[in-house]
Amino acid sequence: MTGNTLLATLRWRVSTRAPQSMQSTVLARTIHHSSTFHQRKKDDGLFSKDASPPKASSATVPSHSDGVKLRERQFSDLVQFVADRTGRKPVNTKGQVRQSAWLRLFQLAWKPEHLELVSEMFPRWRDTGKSFRPVHAEMFARRCEELKCPLLALKVFGDHSKYGFGLNSLPAGRQLIHSLYGKYPLEKTMTAASLYGLYGLPAVGNDFVSCAMLYAACVRSRDPHAQVVAESLKHQLTKQTAQAEEVKEPKDRILRAQHNMKPTLWLAQAIRQIKTAHGEQGLPSTSFLGMWNTTTKPRKPRFWQIASQTPSSDGATAKLVESLS
Repeated sequence: MTGNTLLATLRWRVSTRAPQSMQSTVLARTIHHSSTFHQRKKDDGLFSKDASPPKASSATVPSHSDGVKLRERQFSDLVQFVADRTGRKPVNTKGQVRQSAWLRLFQLAWKPEHLELVSEMFPRWRDTGKSFRPVHAEMFARRCEELKCPLLALKVFGDHSKYGFGLNSLPAGRQLIHSLYGKYPLEKTMTAASLYGLYGLPAVGNDFVSCAMLYAACVRSRDPHAQVVAESLKHQLTKQTAQAEEVKEPKDRILRAQHNMKPTLWLAQAIRQIKTAHGEQGLPSTSFLGMWNTTTKPRKPRFWQIASQTPSSDGATAKLVESLS
């Protein structure tokens, strides 16, 4: 797909003005930069020195409508800039697109159609001879959840041969599971969990946060196969609770809003859901959760760095259980 075709597609998709309520929401929202984003090389700007990036606009936004149009134009210009300089035969060979340009595209996107358009450009980056970094996977998974399109993230991560965009980060894996397990059918969460092995991440059962969220999804399901998986995960949770470090769950809204606190909050939320599901379905006591079974001393997960697991095949419950252990 050429750069001009991509731009034409973009303009067609976003030609309809967003409702005023959506505009207000978008403008009121501040995009959060992850710690990994801030740690990138100082010279890794959006564009190389020889490139001619789109001109920056004034930070002052006269109105909500103008602000949306400004962001739309910035997104469109950056899409065109990247499209013209990537692919097997770039239209514009002057300059080079930096890795951080993709992060900027994720940030500028404010509706699912934007992220879908950007994902269609991923193969062009691989065709240029470049590869995506863990920070890209983390930001993409996060923005897909924030814009309520996690199925797009699941599709992209699940088709590496097409997109060349890997789930090569444990935080990205947790974000993907978190975005799916409470709102979508169980098979979507199971598919996300199976990607851990395919991308060499720690097995889901060996990561406290991921394990708790997947177990919560399984115990709330009436599917017999889900209960088999839940039983396997229960043993893993027992081990994780015995090795967890104690820390209080923050109550302050500012602290809870910080992205580095999300894994702890996700874990606490999953534990509460597990206890609720056990009570509602008449399942055995949640004493296996150890100190997490009380409300006085919540614990923080210890994030393990372990060897890669052998990829598991889809469709067989026994193999999935094995891959989670």
